Amino acid sequence: MRIGFLQRYDNLRIDFAKKVGFKSAELLVTPESDCLPGSTDWQKNAEKLQAKFSDSDIRISCIGGLYVNHLDEKDAQKFAEYTKNVILLAEYLKVPVIAGFGGKIIDKPLEESIEPFKQVWSKHAKFAEERGIRIAFENCPMGTFHLPPGGNNCVCTPLMWEACFDAVGSDALGLEWDPSHLIGMMIDPIANLRAWVSRVYHVHAKDAKVYPENLAKNGIYAPGSVEHCFPGFGDTDWAQVTKELIRGGYRGDMNIEGWHDRVYNGNMKPNGYPENLKIDTNGEDLGLILTYRHLAQFVDEP
Repeated sequence: MRIGFLQRYDNLRIDFAKKVGFKSAELLVTPESDCLPGSTDWQKNAEKLQAKFSDSDIRISCIGGLYVNHLDEKDAQKFAEYTKNVILLAEYLKVPVIAGFGGKIIDKPLEESIEPFKQVWSKHAKFAEERGIRIAFENCPMGTFHLPPGGNNCVCTPLMWEACFDAVGSDALGLEWDPSHLIGMMIDPIANLRAWVSRVYHVHAKDAKVYPENLAKNGIYAPGSVEHCFPGFGDTDWAQVTKELIRGGYRGDMNIEGWHDRVYNGNMKPNGYPENLKIDTNGEDLGLILTYRHLAQFVDEP
């Protein structure tokens, strides 16, 4: 198991990752990425980025490219093509997992997204199965205060995981497991992991801290009741998480999802990436470094 973080292809960020000691990455792509099929010289561009990561001894463990609302009818065709191209890129780079959201019918109860989910993802699951690729859905509600109401991802609660996976009936579909969202919904991450580890295909290392005094006074829908943060600064027991992952047969990596911590931020450009390799000791880079140090003690190959 290796530790990495979510990043686009950027030479400076790869150099930063190597300098710190990271050996994994979730590669983020968008429909406009020049490494996706359909783009000019996409294979050449894909090989170039793969070579840079490989030369830095960083394994691309997952391609994150599906963080959109796949059940939005007006963009259905565009997102279907996008998903297909991400699967093809993963096959070309020999990356076993792609990740993102499942989509949601906006402003409707979660259950009303099950049938549309089945229609969309049954096709993608078959296409992925044929290429040896697995699809991992991040369990992020994307709603107000990181909760389901108002969000665009129906695969966000254990009951919906079960309903959506049963509807499609394919082992190609699983979870990009992120304990921060479970904590935000008052779900015990360890108990949840023990129940679902066989469907965990990728892990987002992100944490959350519950402040009981604010929760008791103002409830869950209030600023300050639950604060998302880097691992090591929240309520997740990462030693136990790692142990349960290994116990359950997980042999993938953990990639840190930053940019949510209210303290360790501040050096980010609008698109989410520092302008140079200089480390901002009060910012995102420091959060990544501290999280790396915390998680590295629990894995066999940090």
